[in-house]
Amino acid sequence: MRDATGELLNSGIVTLAIPREATVANTLFPAGLVWIRAAVHEKSDAVCRLQLVAAQALKASFADRDNSPDFSAAPLAAGTISKLERPDSAVKTVSQPFASFGGRGAEQPAAFYTRISERLRHKDRAIALWDYERLILEAFPQIYKVKCLNHTCYEPSDSGAGIYRELAPGHVAVVTIPKLQFPNQRDPLKPYTSLGLLQDIEAFLKKRTSCFARLHVRNPLFEEVRVSFRLRLFDGFDETFYSNQLRQKITRFLSPWAFTEGGSPSFGGKIYKSVLVNFVEDQDGVDYVTDFQVFHDVNGVLGSSDLDEVAGSTAVSILVSAAASKHSITVIKPALESAPAETCPCET
Repeated sequence: MRDATGELLNSGIVTLAIPREATVANTLFPAGLVWIRAAVHEKSDAVCRLQLVAAQALKASFADRDNSPDFSAAPLAAGTISKLERPDSAVKTVSQPFASFGGRGAEQPAAFYTRISERLRHKDRAIALWDYERLILEAFPQIYKVKCLNHTCYEPSDSGAGIYRELAPGHVAVVTIPKLQFPNQRDPLKPYTSLGLLQDIEAFLKKRTSCFARLHVRNPLFEEVRVSFRLRLFDGFDETFYSNQLRQKITRFLSPWAFTEGGSPSFGGKIYKSVLVNFVEDQDGVDYVTDFQVFHDVNGVLGSSDLDEVAGSTAVSILVSAAASKHSITVIKPALESAPAETCPCET
């Protein structure tokens, strides 16, 4: 067996050698096939969720034929490759289910001078926090942002809650955010760096840092912001349609990087209730808003306190929007207007 996925942490090709004693006479599964089972014995949460298992796979590499210098900088969209350059009767179809990876555009003069200046400063050694961040950004183009924290311990625990201490001498925590244009993100609202890439970054840094530093390379702690309010729409606006549309708009407003609005996730920062109220009131069809509440969900624990402002609980926290379905919107229905009946004096 040959595993190019890094124990199911990255996309890759797994080559299996079927033993001679394998049989196709199955009882539990359909006969005529050799069935293969793959299992994870421990720490299954660290394994990326499978998106596709396909047979007869191969890896194609880009060959430069006087292409544009920045051609390989952007990933090749899924489905771009649909046939062989030279047709082969033995190959029925060719499909590209995912976008390309590992590409890097030709270095431009401005980037060259920046890289050389940074190299003269850190000398390929990780001493200061600045050194850690620039070394990673240069060596791993799929990383968008890096934050390095000294005397900070940030690692998983057996209970699953995690260990986070900001007073841990000798510890260095490195937190990364991947570039959002690199596809295959399972949850765009929470752009995690794959565990395989985190391990590569850690191995890269250990060759360039002090042997006395205890290194932790982790993903940020994503903390969700969730809203709940009552809403009155103008007459003629469909309640279900505009409520669902407003949930999507709130999600886009809180996490614009996950959509076409642009932007990027950032560490720290605050979200104010007054800003959210003003945003909702400015939307089409909204008459007025009441009972507006903002909640802060951390580590899957739903917040119960209504907050006027939300801030990250740690230095490695990033505030993101909760899923659109989690935002609670109650439409205030108009009161039934009934004209008072005229009283006939003859009936009294």
